[in-house]
Amino acid sequence: MKPNNLYDSCYLFLSTIIICTLCILNFGCNNQVKISEEPESTSSEKQLSSPVNQVSDEIFQTEIKATKPWKIAYILKTIPEEPYWKDVKEGAEKAAQNFNIDITIINSEKPQTSEFVEDQIILVANLIKTEEIDGIIIGSSDSIRLVPAVEKAINSGIPVIAMDTPLNSDQILTFVGFDNFSGGKSMGEWVVKNLGGKGTVAILDGAPNHDNAIQRRRGFMAGLKTGDMKVIAIESANWEQSKAQEIATNFFKKFENIDAIIAANDSMALGASQAVENTQYPPIIITGFDGLENGLQAIKQGKITATINQVPKQQARLAIQLMIRHLENGETFPNVILLPNTEVITSENFD
Repeated sequence: MKPNNLYDSCYLFLSTIIICTLCILNFGCNNQVKISEEPESTSSEKQLSSPVNQVSDEIFQTEIKATKPWKIAYILKTIPEEPYWKDVKEGAEKAAQNFNIDITIINSEKPQTSEFVEDQIILVANLIKTEEIDGIIIGSSDSIRLVPAVEKAINSGIPVIAMDTPLNSDQILTFVGFDNFSGGKSMGEWVVKNLGGKGTVAILDGAPNHDNAIQRRRGFMAGLKTGDMKVIAIESANWEQSKAQEIATNFFKKFENIDAIIAANDSMALGASQAVENTQYPPIIITGFDGLENGLQAIKQGKITATINQVPKQQARLAIQLMIRHLENGETFPNVILLPNTEVITSENFD
């Protein structure tokens, strides 16, 4: 029996070593993203996937003024100093003046973090208790976790419009946003064209549970499929410039040849640009997404190559107008209303 036990033990030991070695080799050989395949959806992504309704031009063209001083709370996703939400705030305040409503802008005291989801839940709960709010427009910090609080507000008689980031609820009045997939696809196609149809690309993704980040990434991938492109990495910088700089720096240490970095917002593109400068990496294409002041200035200065015009002020104005039309006339709308602009902004068409 002893020889058999010894043999069995040795066989098991050697088999384990072989299997582990194969696993390591397989992992090392498959660290690149296959561009020919759509990334597998998570359960939250599948829940958030909803058909986009055909929206008539009347939705965008019709504007009325309020006959009552409706009180609307506009909850921003982060601090108003953040460039995108600075534009949203300005657009909302201008619309409130034009349409004769009473608007309260509510924002975080700190840059967007995972903890702000809890802050927004408390904010919505407090608005329900005041009994003085006629409607809520919210840039949700999480498409799923905020749903119970928002649906509680709706059930208490306060209509809610989601703006910028969808909410996974069929009870909201509508979602107003930008066609992130189409914008991402336009950017992916632009990168393919400007690399002559072939190249190596890394993607700086947005927050994992944000539907707009998911749709932008899917759009990037769809656009890149129009060429012979190799996506070597996709990593989330959670919309943050400093985090993007750190990740891009690691990219440059890990990969010898990167032709382009596609970022899901302008702030992350600026982080990637700073990483290029700090590491003295050869000049590459760096693209953003938003078309805000910081991104436009970066294009003007040659720090990033392109961005997408996301028209945040128009999104804010439309969301407020739709809320007024509902409060005044009981009007209802399609589940999803997307502004169709997908213009790629570069130094060539900057003006």
